[in-house]
Parts: sequence; C-alpha cells; structure tokens
Amino acid sequence: MKGLRWAGLALMISVATGPTPAAADEDVRVRDLKGDVSTRGAERIELHLPPGTIKVEPSPDGRVHADLGVYCTFDRDDCDERAERLSLRSSLDGNTLELRIEGFNSIRNLGLNVRGRILVPRGKALEVNFTAGELTVRGIEGDLNVDAGVGDVTVILHERDVRSVRVGVGIGEANLSVAGRRIEGSGWLGQKVRWGDGDGAARVAVTLGIGDLAVKLD
Repeated sequence: MKGLRWAGLALMISVATGPTPAAADEDVRVRDLKGDVSTRGAERIELHLPPGTIKVEPSPDGRVHADLGVYCTFDRDDCDERAERLSLRSSLDGNTLELRIEGFNSIRNLGLNVRGRILVPRGKALEVNFTAGELTVRGIEGDLNVDAGVGDVTVILHERDVRSVRVGVGIGEANLSVAGRRIEGSGWLGQKVRWGDGDGAARVAVTLGIGDLAVKLD
C-alpha cells in the first residue's frame, strides 16, 4: 500500500525469543509476535497474514490485539534465523489501519508458520488476506472481505448482523448455512454461493483458491 505513515500510531509491540515446549506434532515455538494497536481514526482494518493457523475474533476494548507464535516444522537452526527476520507492523492510511507480518517469503520460509489470535473491533469493516493454512473469523459485525489462498476457512457470524453473503472456491467445497439451513450454490470443480435476504447491514465476501470454505450465520 502506498503512502503509509508509520509515525504517530499508538502502537506497542513486544517480541520475545526462546523455545517453549513442543506441541503434539513436534513443531517448536521459536518466537512470539504480540501487538496492541489503537484504532483511533480507522474505520476499516486490513490484516495481511502468512501461512499458519489463525483465529480472528472481536476485541473487548476497541483496539487491535495480536498474540501470535512463530513455529518451526523442520530444519530448526535455519528456521530460528529466518524467524528472527519477522516483524509485526501497523500503519494508518486515511481511515484504513493495516496490520501485517513483514519479512515472510513463502519460498524462503518453508517450515515456518504462525499460530494464534488477532482481536479486532467487532463493528469496523474488516479485510483479511490469508496465504495458507486454517483461518477462522468469528463474531465480526461490520463488512467482511476474506481472500485466502490454500487451506480451510471458517466464518461464523450472527444472522442479525448480515445483509448479504458471497462465497467462492476455485477448487474445493463452499458451504453456506443460515440458521441451520444450507444455501445451495453452483459449480462443479469450483463452487459459488450467494445469499442476500438478511436484515443486517454487513456485506460478507469470502474467496478461497483451493480448499474448504464454510460460512455459518446463526
């Protein structure tokens, strides 16, 4: 994004290094990326996320909070060095607040992935750009736009907040359910589903290149 202004943001980011006990799959957590970002002046939030397992949920205080761990799946020594190059950065451009993890290259950083939660104000418009893995977005009330590459994407929202939903998968399966009722879509190799009967204000659009996508309105 052009014209980013880094100065003047109320941003506190802490980074800690050092391994923690290995998970059941023997991946090793080698770094923490934590952020606490003011959303003053922002009506829209953009998240740019690398491969991993990430949940996006409502914030309790109107700020953006990130609590992420960086994990290595193989080649531990080299992975540690590459993890050190990662940083969590924010910027404000007009009324859009952008949060991204910098220093992540999809080819150089094979074996690195990020896991954790990002909390965002529930009523602001949200755009999520996700590379690969598992993404869950829950409880957001404003407009939502998700663009994901490969993996599994799950979006769970309240029906009362949503006006319309548009979902699509290039290769895989797309499921949309409203109050327990499945909305049928079209397509064979790829699938598209649309719904526009809501009484809420939010417009939801979710696209996934390859994988399984599920949107649930309850």
